[in-house]
Amino acid sequence: MTRRADVLNGAIRRTLFYYLLFLILVVQALFVLVGVFRIDFDFDPALRVWVVTAVIPVSATAVAVWWDRRKLASYALEPWYLWGIWGPILFGFWAGGYFLVGWLTDPSRAAMLPPEWKRFDLFVPFAPSFVFLYVIVYPLFLLPIARARKAATLQRLLVGYVLMLTVSYLVFLITPVTYPRLHTMPPHTLSFASWTLHKVWGGDPPWNCLPSTHCAVAMLSALAIAETDKRLGVWAIVTALAIGVSTVYTKQHYIVDVIAGFSLAGATFGMLRWIWRNPEHVPERARELMARD
Repeated sequence: MTRRADVLNGAIRRTLFYYLLFLILVVQALFVLVGVFRIDFDFDPALRVWVVTAVIPVSATAVAVWWDRRKLASYALEPWYLWGIWGPILFGFWAGGYFLVGWLTDPSRAAMLPPEWKRFDLFVPFAPSFVFLYVIVYPLFLLPIARARKAATLQRLLVGYVLMLTVSYLVFLITPVTYPRLHTMPPHTLSFASWTLHKVWGGDPPWNCLPSTHCAVAMLSALAIAETDKRLGVWAIVTALAIGVSTVYTKQHYIVDVIAGFSLAGATFGMLRWIWRNPEHVPERARELMARD
């Protein structure tokens, strides 16, 4: 691989990493402003989305990549298709599979959890501002794909996504669990948080709850980041936990859904780490792929 190709490979990954990172940080800051300090912005919500998702993170990314311009080649990772193609494909598998399963599920089959399983959910208030933490799971899903330094880390992550999501989708189809959306939005309809949560509800079926794939992919992503960068990993794990909290405060999930999602991620991460350290327990073809570190 030529030096120029290394620079291009590293530049794309570093640009993607910075954009995803700054996007998450901006939305986290937005949650603090709106949810903690009760500061809202009195202009068109669509324009706010443009500022939050494009203007600020893109500008910050340009500065950060320029600052790193002399070491971009060090961020290259081969094979390039592992992150350049398989990452987006698995993101599509997550989103597409989730909505496909939701479409295939007969809503009349979806049951609510028994009272003894959701007794603690009654103590959690409905807080639309947590939607800003809820939506950062999407860039967090892709962040370790742009940050991983070893092919083995990325291989485990991608295999983990497939395993977790496949298990979740099978559970959704066999025993669908629903969360009733009987609560109402606050009267201030111009609230950015309320507007954003309306958008989420508009495309998200109120079933496919247990386990929470939101929490599962957030935690698996965070653990993969921690494997590459421990300090960044601490932030990523806290972010994943905050995403779990957000699913409860936005009344998207029961607490038990969150616990199940995090448990599934932890079990998947631990199992794959063990397999990679004990390759004699897998078929020869799998060992060949695992050896490409």
